[in-house]
Parts: sequence; structure tokens; C-alpha cells
Amino acid sequence: MTKHPLEEKFNATAKDILDAIEKGFRSQVDVKGKLAELFLHRRLERLREAGKIDSLVWNDKDDKPDFEVGLGGRTVRIECKNVRSNEEGRFRKGEKAGWFKVEIQKTRGGTDRATGKQTRSYRTDQFDVLAACLFNQTHAWDYLFSAVSDLETRPESRDLLAVFQAVPPTAKGNWFPEPIAAIERVGRRRR
Repeated sequence: MTKHPLEEKFNATAKDILDAIEKGFRSQVDVKGKLAELFLHRRLERLREAGKIDSLVWNDKDDKPDFEVGLGGRTVRIECKNVRSNEEGRFRKGEKAGWFKVEIQKTRGGTDRATGKQTRSYRTDQFDVLAACLFNQTHAWDYLFSAVSDLETRPESRDLLAVFQAVPPTAKGNWFPEPIAAIERVGRRRR
């Protein structure tokens, strides 16, 4: 049987690697994030193969969106985030009670030397579409998609996205079950 490249790289069996992940909370969070990207990539790839998008790039670099999708001569940037888990991952009061929370912050933070501003926050111009993976609440690799222009910003700084965004349990309002609907909304809003 052929070994997986990670078994070779770590000189460990697949079971050893999975046992290590099972013992590490942070490792599990990281793996769920990468699985959300993997399953979204497969979904976007099917759209590319069907001719609904022209090109697809999956990035794995800081300061780059997770995906860049080409459509009609333009590039739409997609960021993939998991909704939060457990009861803490739901809004409890108000009109959004029962909706899921998705945290819109970068994993790593820092300070911009020129401005002194924190860099963990996302600016509204850093990506175009948010793909909210619902796995932590539903245990299914399903997504809802929203154009960034429809997301909440911070009251004190309209160029920064609010840390927590409300995501409905099912498609509603400006949250769509298909990425193309959000991508097309970006196109209409840019004109």
C-alpha cells in the first residue's frame, strides 16, 4: 500500500497523525478550517468544469484570499470561514436569535508599522464573498455565501468588517446557498 505524503514527511502512520490531531484542540480547529476549504474547492472546481466560472485558484498564503475565481474577465475573491460551534456559536437575543456566528478575523495578528493599526481585522476591500461553512453547527459540509458589501462593518471604522457576522441556519436575505448568486451580486454592486 502506498503511503500518504504526510506519512512520509512526518515518518508516522496515518493513525499516528490522526491520534495526534485528536489530542490537540488547536490542531482540530486548523484541520476543520482546511477541510472547509477543501470541500469548497471541490464545489468550485465542479462549477469550473461545468463552465459556470472561468478559472479557480486556491491560495494558502497570508494576506491572500482563500480562493480567486475568474468570471467574465474579472476576479472575485472568496474567503472561507467556519461558523462557531456549540451554543456559543449562536446569537441568543434579538431578531437574529438562533442564527450562527462566524468570526471574521485573521488567525494571526500584528501591527501595521506605518499606521499602527492592528492587522488581525479584515478590511472590506480584502475579499468579495464570504463562504460561511456550517459544519460546526450542522455536522455537514454545507455553506452559505454573502457578498462582503452585505456584511456588517464596525461602527467606529466602516472600512473594517465586524468581528462577528450573523449567518442564518438556511439561505435567507443576502445569504445564498450557491456561490454563483453571491458572486453575481458582487458584479452588480461593483458597477
